[in-house]
Amino acid sequence: MKKLHVFLALVCMSAMVFAQSKNLKNADSELKRERLDRALTAIKLAMEEPANQSNAMAWISQAKIYTAIAVTEKPQYKNLEPNPIPLAFQSFRKAFSLNEDFTLLARQEISVLAIEAYNSGVALYQEQRFSEAVEMFKISVNTNAFNGDVDTLGMFSIALSAYAAGDKTMAKEFYLKVVNLGADLSSAYINLALIYIDENDFANAGKYADLVAERFSDDYMAMINAASIHLQIHNYERASQILSGMAEQYADNPVVFFALGAAYAEIKMHKEAEQAYLRTLELQPDYFEAIFNLGVLHYNQGVEIRLEADELPMSEQKKYDELLEKANDMFRKAASMLEKALKMQPNDIDVMQILRGIYTNLGMMDKVNAINAEIERLSR
Repeated sequence: MKKLHVFLALVCMSAMVFAQSKNLKNADSELKRERLDRALTAIKLAMEEPANQSNAMAWISQAKIYTAIAVTEKPQYKNLEPNPIPLAFQSFRKAFSLNEDFTLLARQEISVLAIEAYNSGVALYQEQRFSEAVEMFKISVNTNAFNGDVDTLGMFSIALSAYAAGDKTMAKEFYLKVVNLGADLSSAYINLALIYIDENDFANAGKYADLVAERFSDDYMAMINAASIHLQIHNYERASQILSGMAEQYADNPVVFFALGAAYAEIKMHKEAEQAYLRTLELQPDYFEAIFNLGVLHYNQGVEIRLEADELPMSEQKKYDELLEKANDMFRKAASMLEKALKMQPNDIDVMQILRGIYTNLGMMDKVNAINAEIERLSR
C-alpha cells in the first residue's frame, strides 16, 4: 500500500511539474545549479503566488533551498538567511500537512536538515546559548519524526540544554521520555535522579539510580554515579552494595575503594571502612581525601569509646582505664593520619581543628597551643 501511495505521489509530482509557475521552476533550476542566491529570490517570488500556498511541492522546494543554505560551505551563501534551519523545518511541516506522502520523497533532505539542526544545537550549547540550543534540538527531534525516526539523543540534548537554561520542568519531561523509551543513555537516568534530589523526592532518585545499576553494570562511570546518588540521599547501605560489587570488578581503582570506605563509615562498619581506605592508599598513597577520612574514622571511633568510658559508674575504674587507653590509641592513630594530611595541605583549617580536638583529648597542650596560633593566623 505504501508503494502505491509513493507511486501516486510521483504521478502527482509529474502532473505538478507541468503546472509549476515560472518562479517555482526557476527556484528548482537554480537550486540544482547550486546558485542559492538566485534560488532564494525565485522561491520567495513563487511563494507569493496564492496557488503555491496549497502546493506541497512548492513548500518542499522552499524547504530544500533553506536546507541548502543551512549546510552550504560557500561563504557567499552562508548569510543569505539568518535562520534557515527553522524556516526549512516549517516548510517541510507545511508540505507534509498538505500531502503526507511527500515525506517519503523528501527523506534524504529531511535527514540532512535533522543532522544540521542537531549540529547547530551542539554549537549553541558550547556557546552557552542554552535556550537557543533547545529550539535547535527540538527541530532535530521533530524533523526526524517526519521520517518515523525516534531521536532519543536529540531528546536527551533538549533535556540537557533545558536544565542548563534553568528550565528543570522541561528537562525532567524530556529525560523521562528518554528513559521511558529505554534509550542506552545512562546519563539520562543519572540526571533525572539529580532532578528528583532537587525536588526532595529521594524515593524516585534512588529508583533511577538503581535502574542505572541494573542496566549499566559494565559501565564504570554509570555505576560510580549510581552509588554517588545513593550516598547523596543517605542510602549508605545501598551505596555500599553497589560499590562492593564494583570493588571486585575494579580491584585496582582507588576511587571505588575510597567511596566504599565512605559508605561503610556512614553505617558504622568501622573495620570494613578502614580496610577500604587502606586499600585506597595502597593503590594511591597520596590520596589526600582517603588519608583525611581515615584519620576522621579513627577520631570518631576514639570519641565513641571515650563516651562509653565516661558513662561508666565510678566503681568500674579498671574498665574505664582500659576504655580510655583504647580511645587514646584511636586518637593517636587519627593524629598520625591527620598530621600526614596537614603536611600535604598545610593551610587546611578543617584538618587543624580535628587535630586540635585530638591533642586536647591526649593532653598535648603544647600542640593545642601551636595549632590555635596557626588557625588564628590563617583566619585573619
